[in-house]
Amino acid sequence: MASAPDTRTFLELSGDMMDVNSLIRGWEDHFVHQVANLRDESLRQSFRRGFAHSVTGGLTPQEYERATGWDFDTPAELHEHLRTLWTRFYGDADPRDSLT
Repeated sequence: MASAPDTRTFLELSGDMMDVNSLIRGWEDHFVHQVANLRDESLRQSFRRGFAHSVTGGLTPQEYERATGWDFDTPAELHEHLRTLWTRFYGDADPRDSLT
């Protein structure tokens, strides 16, 4: 099960790589590559659990917006954004499988 530290890991790495005011061309692929190449396996797994927790509704738009600077009008917009990003990272893997 994802924990608060896992969600913080997801938010910290997301804030570092997805700050809306400093996005680079191809940021999604760059972000995926950076996380995939983290040397610390436990950090990679914590990110995945935190991401899974977030994409399955465990994160409010306000929390994500504070970390990344993105702006969502509704939780549904955030969910769609996270779902699309999850697919970039993990393909069709079910995020619920990463929670256990």
